[in-house]
Amino acid sequence: MNISKQIPPIDPLIDLDYDKSFASSHIPIAIKGIRGEIIYMNEYAKLLSKNSNNSIFVSYNEELSDDTIKINELGLISIDKKIELKTESGTIEERFFHIESMTLLNKFGLFYGTLFIFQDLTSLANFIINNKFNSNNRVYDEITGMFLKNQFTDIFSRETERARRYGSTLTVSVFNFENLIFFGQTFGDEKLNQVLKFIGIYFKQKFRKTDIFFRMDFNNFMGIFPHTYYENAYNKFKKMKSDFAELLRFQDSIKPVLKYGISELNLKKSYKNYDLLIEEAKIDLKSRKN
Repeated sequence: MNISKQIPPIDPLIDLDYDKSFASSHIPIAIKGIRGEIIYMNEYAKLLSKNSNNSIFVSYNEELSDDTIKINELGLISIDKKIELKTESGTIEERFFHIESMTLLNKFGLFYGTLFIFQDLTSLANFIINNKFNSNNRVYDEITGMFLKNQFTDIFSRETERARRYGSTLTVSVFNFENLIFFGQTFGDEKLNQVLKFIGIYFKQKFRKTDIFFRMDFNNFMGIFPHTYYENAYNKFKKMKSDFAELLRFQDSIKPVLKYGISELNLKKSYKNYDLLIEEAKIDLKSRKN
């Protein structure tokens, strides 16, 4: 049955032409009515539903798979549904989706349905599984060339103690790249990895050999800068953000944008835990508007 022909494309109480609004979208979009019935699907949603035996929506009693739970626990991306799709060859393919929902109201302000947008995060989920879950025995991230998270604690303790002992300056940074997930969705893993490799090389070129960088997870990075004041690190990151804006020539809506926060070790301050330095850098990151 053709779902789009079950109701008129334009409802006089809704003033929304479904096909005009959603047919050209390249991601699956569906609408459920007030009783949970499907009242619209664009072609991508129909195909997804057909190949998954009509199992694309999350049910109330549905439990997430173990691998999906592990991915969500990392806090990098949010997976709501793992869908098993039957391919043309008859094999089963697993895809990971984040499902956004939006309440729809008619022109009188009354609820008449829910719009669902299915974002395919399979490539990013597989990237996380292959690179995050299996990284315990490695020292360096293979893509960026930076240290992995498992090296951070020892190096951070060593550098902070050295700065305290010799009375030298030390600055810490936390940084990430806005739109990195959507960049991977748009251009795929190969282009994403090329950009990440470029980022790793560029950081090494622009900072000193004594500066130390870590890739903590998919899109969270840290830097330790011995003998560096806050102002020096700030000016360096500000310049690099401007450079990336010029060097990464993609659409602004999906181009990775450098976001950073910085904190400096205060030798006059009594630190019970040097992790407070990291927290201060995170606060600096959140407070920075641009």
